[in-house]
Amino acid sequence: MIRIRVVLLFLTYCIALLGFIPLFPYIEIGPRILFAAAFAAGIVADYRSRHPGTAVTTLCSILFFVYYGLQFGRDNIIAPAANAIILLLGVRLVGDKSGRNYLQIYVLALMALAASSLYNLDAVFLVYLLVQLVLISVSMVLLTFHGKDPRMNVSRTGMKKILSAALLIPLATIPLTVLFFIILPRTQYPLWQFVQHASANVSGFSEKIEPGSASATASAKVVAFRAESQRLEQDRLYWRGIVLNQIMGDTWVRNEPPSGEHAVVRGGAVIRQTIYPEPSRSRYLITLNIPRQVTGTRTVQSGDQVFVKAYRSQRRIGYTVESVPGSRIGLAMDIRRNFYLKLPTGISPRMEKLAGDLKRGSRDQGQLLARLRDFYTKAGFTYLTSGMPTGSSSIDTFLFERRRGNCELFAVSAATLLRMCDVPTRLVGGYLGGDYNPLGGYYAVTEDMAHVWLEVYREGEGWVTVDPTRWAVNGVRSGEGDSQAFGRQVRMYLDLFGYYWNRAVITYDLESQISLADRAGRTLKTLTFGDMKLPFALLTIVAAVMGTVTFFRRRRRKTSEEKILAEFFRLVDKRYGFVGEPGTFGLFELANYTGDVLVKQFVVIYGEAVYHDRPLTALQIEQLKHILSQIKQWSCR
Repeated sequence: MIRIRVVLLFLTYCIALLGFIPLFPYIEIGPRILFAAAFAAGIVADYRSRHPGTAVTTLCSILFFVYYGLQFGRDNIIAPAANAIILLLGVRLVGDKSGRNYLQIYVLALMALAASSLYNLDAVFLVYLLVQLVLISVSMVLLTFHGKDPRMNVSRTGMKKILSAALLIPLATIPLTVLFFIILPRTQYPLWQFVQHASANVSGFSEKIEPGSASATASAKVVAFRAESQRLEQDRLYWRGIVLNQIMGDTWVRNEPPSGEHAVVRGGAVIRQTIYPEPSRSRYLITLNIPRQVTGTRTVQSGDQVFVKAYRSQRRIGYTVESVPGSRIGLAMDIRRNFYLKLPTGISPRMEKLAGDLKRGSRDQGQLLARLRDFYTKAGFTYLTSGMPTGSSSIDTFLFERRRGNCELFAVSAATLLRMCDVPTRLVGGYLGGDYNPLGGYYAVTEDMAHVWLEVYREGEGWVTVDPTRWAVNGVRSGEGDSQAFGRQVRMYLDLFGYYWNRAVITYDLESQISLADRAGRTLKTLTFGDMKLPFALLTIVAAVMGTVTFFRRRRRKTSEEKILAEFFRLVDKRYGFVGEPGTFGLFELANYTGDVLVKQFVVIYGEAVYHDRPLTALQIEQLKHILSQIKQWSCR
């Protein structure tokens, strides 16, 4: 026998965990510890059936609510609410668990899970939500039995029946949920982006570069965007975002290129990509270098092939790009050279001497670039993201002392030296590389792949891509890992799940609904009778199968109890002229009506088992069959 209360308590603690775990990374350390302690204390209290008094739990709830309620403000809404919900959930777990308290735990657990979506609404949230809803549905059914008798025990067979019936509740709602998802209106802008701006991803992509501002850079393995594309060589995976063409002090920033500069992308093999960026505050659209055209969203295009969103929004979008990788950017007219030759402050004498050596005896740009590359390669520069020089003299220290740093130091130092040699140069910020997912046919590019390189203007050719980090002894990582590694395979499947979650759920908005309705309307208008032959045939087959299944289900084999009861009514009807079907009269009513000793014996044995939700035992079946044989003998006389 299984005790209803034990199963209900187990499910209740699981439901509470499903609300706590997704919110764990975003709440304070205090609520984390207090909830863990309350969770353990609640288990012990339920085991010993000794709980704190109602006054104690109520006082704790009030104190927690007041403490975090005082922290509410226009710019601080989500954090206090999340912390308060977790603590109130912990208090409920410790307290005595009446029917009302169980319901409060379920509501608080759902609220905790909902609060986690304000920080991060990824595909894992759907898993937590589905499991939690299923467990709550089962718990609600068990709660009805618990409400009648908290000490109720059921057999294993009975528990299986209860759980099976309970699981049908969430399953039955799936078709209706899908229908509502398709037709119900929704906001274009998810609620969590309004109430929790700080939850936007912190990007490795930057809209300015300030060398020497940090001695180390952190690597965030967080997806920045995904790009549906054919598979390309890794050295062609430069993803263009922003062009930094001006210097303010020592900081590289972006100004709009001089009026009249119009880029012309030279001919080559065109690669088409559909890019789905993660939500961020940046307006810059990432494209495969070098982009020729962007469609699918409203954009503003600059003369240096930089594309920005025409509006500020953190909603999920998708757009299509046509690019010519490995090409160069030509111009319809000459550039304003002085615009691309401005130098930072604090140029050191050592840098001036190096620039003089680079351009000595030759003004050929190709030869100058070769000399610059030789300087980096022969000096043994190393690509690293830690132990980098800082301060206003960081570029000088990088070039002549440390000789190790990240892509920013390589790019800024090379661009500065080229400008000192009167070569127009600008920085390009974006990403390098990507992990290709063959199952989805897309590249996943993460924030730790953020990268900076150069574009150098060459007379008669235009802007040419140059990546100084390629001159480092150890180069810069752009290749994919072992595609057969187990860990990477797991990450690939998980990322694919998240990718389709974003495509099918998060980005499904009013525009998608209108498009779906429009396509359905056009399809219906063009349908002919010939087009309907196959669907009609399939519908007929499905209906026939369902009808056959229903027919045989109704003619299912009767159980032993049903067979014995049917035979009993047949014999009683034959002996006493009782007309009716099983169930027309109650068994005990029938026994009193006939006054027959054998009928009464049958009713007592049968009712003792079946009316107490227990199957007949083998001995009881034999006894009932013997009684039926005696009734049959009487009827034949």
